[in-house]
Amino acid sequence: MRYILLCIWCTFPLSVVKAQLSDAEYVYQSAKHSTVSTYSPDEIYEHLVLASNFSKETVQQIPFTDRRIIRIDLVYTTFRESDQFDQRQLDLARLQALIGINPRIVENQFFEWNIIGQTGCGSSSQCGKFFHGFVIYYEDYFTKETTRQEIDSIQSELRELNRLIVKNQESLQINYDRIDCLYPESNYSSEYLTDRLDKLYRCNEDYKGRVFFEADMDYKGRPTNVLVKGSLFPCPNDLAKRLQYVLQWNRGIVIGRKQYGVKAKGYVSFPLRGESVNITGFEIPENLIKEYQMLQQYSQCVAYDMDTSFAELIPKVEKRVVAKTLQRNQWNPELYVVDVTASMYPFTADLLKWLKLKNDSIPKHYVFFNDGNDKPTNQKVIGQTGGLYYAYTSSFEEVRTEMFEAMRNGGGGDLPENNFEALMAGMNQARPTGEIVMIADNYSFPRDEAMLARFTGNLRIILCHTDKGINTDYLTLARKYGFTLHTLDTDIEDLSKTRISIENINYQFQDGKYYRMR
Repeated sequence: MRYILLCIWCTFPLSVVKAQLSDAEYVYQSAKHSTVSTYSPDEIYEHLVLASNFSKETVQQIPFTDRRIIRIDLVYTTFRESDQFDQRQLDLARLQALIGINPRIVENQFFEWNIIGQTGCGSSSQCGKFFHGFVIYYEDYFTKETTRQEIDSIQSELRELNRLIVKNQESLQINYDRIDCLYPESNYSSEYLTDRLDKLYRCNEDYKGRVFFEADMDYKGRPTNVLVKGSLFPCPNDLAKRLQYVLQWNRGIVIGRKQYGVKAKGYVSFPLRGESVNITGFEIPENLIKEYQMLQQYSQCVAYDMDTSFAELIPKVEKRVVAKTLQRNQWNPELYVVDVTASMYPFTADLLKWLKLKNDSIPKHYVFFNDGNDKPTNQKVIGQTGGLYYAYTSSFEEVRTEMFEAMRNGGGGDLPENNFEALMAGMNQARPTGEIVMIADNYSFPRDEAMLARFTGNLRIILCHTDKGINTDYLTLARKYGFTLHTLDTDIEDLSKTRISIENINYQFQDGKYYRMR
């Protein structure tokens, strides 16, 4: 979940970074300016102190770690020995030096800048003892205990949702929509099957009459077992073996957009001649009859997609970006690919609450990824990082259980993640032909974009943590592969223009990538 930049300690003079003036000006103008008597670092967060010399523009380089920067304070003293001294220019010089060494800190600015003047000294000798420079604050390192707390928070939100459901039982909706239901069709005619069976059948007993059988087939229409019924027929095992060889259907039963195995029933008339092999009907498994509210007839089958949901309660529930985007677009995803790494708790909770209220009866595919099961960063190989957890179900409880298992086995990790390893694993499991929804962390970016060379699909990426703007790497990715991006209030579906405005922030496409405009 983190990116790493290895570097050495150094100083950087102003002349080398003149080209960064516009960035420094932008940071200076957008920063929060304040004064204090004496500055003390905020001990709540882990931080790094980078001191500059008093009244000098030199600055030390930031050593980036595997944790996200959440705040940078530029600290100075307000005392001036001379009226000609320009504190603003010195601050800009320090900012230019910092940005020149670490340009990534302004490419995707997802942290706070503070410029803080200290007023507690009145002479050069006094002020020389005060701190001058930068203080870099880092996001907390996530641990197993942090994960346990996040799961507890999700459980608490779900309990609150359950209380709301209990109070609003009258809001339960039951909707029935008729869907396709097609029996299998034999690949061969009755006459052809009779002829083939006659050539293979080797029982010498002279028998006249009908012999009934049942044939189980898989979802592709291939017989997996044949049972010959009745006790008077002399060669049941031989007949069952030959029937399993000659019978073949074009597929199993089709319900909606899925195929399932089913049982065929029929009989063979002896002696074998003409159209002796006949299929009389099909027996649908009880679990499918229950799931699809099916009515079975010989000539046709009737199936319904039944939804029982508390959709009327959705407007009453606090929604974050996941639920708002799903409600706004009314997609019917076949596959969800969900980031459950640390800091994603509010959005995983949002997804679970949405799924509970929708209570979709049609099974969906889910892949939850935690970027390697807490694997050390130096052991993470593209396409083999791991930490993937699968579910194919319509059961809310099964989805929640698998999600929590993925969360428990994760950890802090580095900034880049294995989004597309998870996506390709889900594609292999689900073989989706419709929409795929990925829930991703805007603060980080996948390390495994190379895996998209084999991807073809309709991917919708819901970005979380976009309050400070959109990660330009995601904009570039979406333009390159034709993906769509979605935030709390915006659906970004057209990236064909070189300049776009998203939620009052402008972005420019130049030299093959997007940049945030000043």
